[in-house]
Amino acid sequence: MTFAPASSGARSYGQGDGTVSAPGSAAGSAYGSQPAPRRSVWRWLLLPWILLSVLGALWALATPIGGSPDEPAHVVKAGSVVRGELLPSEMIPSGGVLHVPAALAYEYSQGCFAFFADVSAACAPAFTGDPNEIVESYSAASLYNPVYYWMVGWPTLIAPDYTGIYAMRIVSAVLTAFFLAATFWMIGAWRSHRLPTLAVMAAITPIVLYLMGTVNPNTLEFTAGLALFAGMLGIVLQPDPRLLDSRLTMVVIAAALVCNTRGISPLWVAVLLVLPLILLTGRELGALLKRPGVIISILLIALGAVASIGWTLSSNSLGTGPSATPDVVSEAPGVGLTPVEGFFAMIGQFYLQARQMVGILGWLDTPLHPTVYFVTYALVGLLALGTIIWVRGRKLVFVIALGLAFFFLPPFIQSFYVTKGGLIWQGRYTLILAMALLLGMAACIAASPRFLRWTRGRWVLTVVAVLAGAAWTYAVAYSFQTTMRRFAVGYENEWAQVADPGAWVPPLGAIPLTIAFAVTAALFALWVVLGGHDRRRSTLQPATPMAFPGDPYGLQTPPPSAGRHPLDPAFPTRI
Repeated sequence: MTFAPASSGARSYGQGDGTVSAPGSAAGSAYGSQPAPRRSVWRWLLLPWILLSVLGALWALATPIGGSPDEPAHVVKAGSVVRGELLPSEMIPSGGVLHVPAALAYEYSQGCFAFFADVSAACAPAFTGDPNEIVESYSAASLYNPVYYWMVGWPTLIAPDYTGIYAMRIVSAVLTAFFLAATFWMIGAWRSHRLPTLAVMAAITPIVLYLMGTVNPNTLEFTAGLALFAGMLGIVLQPDPRLLDSRLTMVVIAAALVCNTRGISPLWVAVLLVLPLILLTGRELGALLKRPGVIISILLIALGAVASIGWTLSSNSLGTGPSATPDVVSEAPGVGLTPVEGFFAMIGQFYLQARQMVGILGWLDTPLHPTVYFVTYALVGLLALGTIIWVRGRKLVFVIALGLAFFFLPPFIQSFYVTKGGLIWQGRYTLILAMALLLGMAACIAASPRFLRWTRGRWVLTVVAVLAGAAWTYAVAYSFQTTMRRFAVGYENEWAQVADPGAWVPPLGAIPLTIAFAVTAALFALWVVLGGHDRRRSTLQPATPMAFPGDPYGLQTPPPSAGRHPLDPAFPTRI
């Protein structure tokens, strides 16, 4: 961002030179865009990071070894990557051959309860032998990009046993919680952040917290993807030259990591980068793309995408799929369908996919209480209703485009794979788009002058926030309790039986973990309700060194109304 003297002797922003007006200039002396709220690092970054890390870590302890989808394959992959084995020595029908400590490979033997909801984790045999012994194993994830596995696999170098597996889970929880906290941190700089903050809380469904406490690259994909999307929304919806560099930094880091999680992840990055640009006019987009920081960011993101695509093509990780080799026919349902048939078959599974995005836990064998699903559906419904009522113009086009991507892209991708691989798509694969859709709707509603005027001085948004926080706490705590009961004594048994002698006992015990999770969830919801609320300003503040509303990139001369805050009665009503 450059500053240059204007003819008046003050610094100017808005004459097309990319400069910013200082408060003493003609543009700056008007009462204009409210200054971005001051953010405390503790309040907006560290506190949510700690609380979300604890929630993920509690899930890590509450899930038995081998108790989450595909985790044995990811544990073996992580254990091999940090020991320098990036690719398998050979391919067999069950996956690529890798070499890891015996305790990591033994996780495959712990799956006696997987897919059987009434079988507790107590059936799993204990490991015996030398955990440090390097043995030959296999992994269906053996060809996956190694970046995530490098980041979480290192604890097994210190503890190559079950302790190392729990430690990997906790490292993954802390890593992914950071990107959720970074999302809140960026939203905290928005002039109206209460509704977007609530939307992110709603997007953190039970399956999100559950997967955060497992070893699975899918988790980094949707958490870092949400941070990437929040950064883009800040750039186009809440322009502030002072924050542009930090936002671009987060976008670049998150994009690089998301690109290198799974084979199709570069597609998600492209969607999350491109769709927010709908909110800009052609001239605004052109001005944005001329900024040096933006150009550098585009080049860095492109390098990350090229590295990801290069790995995918060289390893053929998408070509082999879950069957390990192209010549092995998958046993998944839908094998043999044409791409068109596969597309519509996925459309028909949308309700099942939606339930999975809320949470069918364990190895997709633990459905939750109907009220848990209702809570999420209700929060999503409120955002959709708010979009219909308050969002117009480019913002509405943007939300519709985001919704179409969420609904149609997964069936489109599945259609290319269905003939040989079958219908293998799970709801968790779409979480990156689902979470972005919720934040996108909330951001556009919160940026609507009509919404700002409607909520000014009203208590309705506060009531909604309190009810949403209480409902979210109930949903995630009940989900934790349900899944703990399923693992300890079986899905159909009573909670009181978790204390029986034959029940599976997690580290620290089932009851202490459940209480700790409920308390932490309530504290996080309280932070969202209280910490995320918009501070009232009794008077209009002088314009800050920012672009005026409607022309964030300095392409026009400010109109007379450009210096007014959206809550000013004289602010134009055009959206």
